[in-house]
Amino acid sequence: MKLTATDGWRSARRFVPGLSWVRGYQKSWLRPDLLSALTIGAMLVPQGLAYAQIVGVRPVAGLYAGAIAMLAYALFGPSRHMLLGPEAGAAIIAASALAGVAGTDPARYASLAALLALMVGLISLAAGLFKTGALADFLSKPILIGYTNGAALIIIGSQLARMFGLERKANDFPGQVLEVGQNLGKTHLPTLLLGLGIIVVLVLLRRFLPKLPGPLILVVLTTVAAEVFQLHHGGVKVVGPVAAAPPSLGLPSVGFSDVRVLLPAALSLALVNYAGSVLTGRLYADKHRYHLDGNQEFLGQAAANLANAFTQGFPVTGSDSRTAVNDAMGGKSQLVGVVAAVLVTVFALFLTPLLKNLPLVTLGGIVIVAAVYLMDVAAVVALWRVRRVEAVLAVVTTLGVLVLGILQGILIAVALALGDLIRRAAHPHDAVLGEREGVPGWHDVSRHTGTHTIPGLLVYRFDAPMFFANARHLREQLRALVARAKPPVQEVVLDASAVFDLDVTAADGLEKLRRELEAQGIVLVIADANAPLRGMLRRTGMMERLGEENVYLTVEAAVARFQKRGPGTSPESEPPSPPASH
Repeated sequence: MKLTATDGWRSARRFVPGLSWVRGYQKSWLRPDLLSALTIGAMLVPQGLAYAQIVGVRPVAGLYAGAIAMLAYALFGPSRHMLLGPEAGAAIIAASALAGVAGTDPARYASLAALLALMVGLISLAAGLFKTGALADFLSKPILIGYTNGAALIIIGSQLARMFGLERKANDFPGQVLEVGQNLGKTHLPTLLLGLGIIVVLVLLRRFLPKLPGPLILVVLTTVAAEVFQLHHGGVKVVGPVAAAPPSLGLPSVGFSDVRVLLPAALSLALVNYAGSVLTGRLYADKHRYHLDGNQEFLGQAAANLANAFTQGFPVTGSDSRTAVNDAMGGKSQLVGVVAAVLVTVFALFLTPLLKNLPLVTLGGIVIVAAVYLMDVAAVVALWRVRRVEAVLAVVTTLGVLVLGILQGILIAVALALGDLIRRAAHPHDAVLGEREGVPGWHDVSRHTGTHTIPGLLVYRFDAPMFFANARHLREQLRALVARAKPPVQEVVLDASAVFDLDVTAADGLEKLRRELEAQGIVLVIADANAPLRGMLRRTGMMERLGEENVYLTVEAAVARFQKRGPGTSPESEPPSPPASH
């Protein structure tokens, strides 16, 4: 088969989505893209430095990690708005994993951080190639809300000690809060006052001048103040000398034992990175009406982390804060990431000595404010009003993330969500159906006044697929309805319009029900069965045992046959109602 140039271009675009926005770029996008890039670059400088501090690598590594990640994702990522780079959640997981392995050698620490990025990249690459993007379908809105709130609190906890001028030793949220509480007497008051002032100014800027690059303004102002007033002599900790240097190229120098030790963290990072990024990416894709490929998101994450691994970086992921700013500034394409990466690289190569007197508490305040604005308590309240079990799921996710860790919290939440799904499927909604004067169709007698049943006939709808978890529930519901019906039931019509599947266990339960009814002189009829269900009835032998004459395409046809040979309609008949089980 001969391939044309067009076929080759389509194939390339499928694996390198960045080619699409390059080819389809519009001139009207240039101005908002450039303005957004300037703002994103200004945000990334202080954030990159702060998150590099969390990981434990040299500060300038945070700048290169952000620049390289944005360039790689611009080529291989599926989202036109997502910006990758250093983020607090990924930084905390990386720091926790490296703390017990790297020791005190800075060179080994940097190599292990790069190894972790390499492992995350390879895991994400494998996940993308094997098309496991369907994992995102298990991450429901309550889980996302709970994860976001938990991650935000973890970020705040990681900066608490810095705000009080203390040394942070604990790596988990409860330990960090307890650590600060136990050492309040050692608080460095000038540091605390400076940190609180930074937070207040950032909040005010976000409230009244949201388009100004607040973090960059605070970095400049506090750096100048620290130089003029020599704050470091008064005990305020500063970044210290940051050499302007290019990124280090090459593979991390580590052994197999290091891979084995870091593997759990790498798996956690790959899953957490993907979960957060694909959900954020879908939010903006839906808003701007384009499709986001979940499998390609894995490949975008892989490209960003692999590129960082070869430049002695550390694991990166999607940035909720910078992506939100990009959208608010009107960014249209991944040119935003490309231009921002160039600006940050220029700063890292030539201007980093200017950061020598930057107070560390400035970085802490910037991170805390970003984390506070990530939290969404109102969303939990809204879930409580709509469906309380989902609000509880969000809170459990938050607590799990805080107490057990990000991955463990998410996995527990997913397990609980699946458990709730099975519980609902095992006890689904059902209804006894009847007729209404002047209204066509069959209606739930418990919800519609003036609905009446036909004497001797029970029309029952089961609103779920029949499978092993609800087979017994179906039999028990019908037994109770038949036992209470007045006059006695002669025929049961099972409305199967909502039953799109039937497993072997449920088929066996249906046969038991048929025999029980038959022993009482009652005929079981199935109506509105779709083609897949009729196929399963035939394969399991139920069609033969029921009899072809007792399987109807519509409820109306089944009822018409009963009326033709049985008693007529009586509005005064007493309709049975389902047992209270929902």
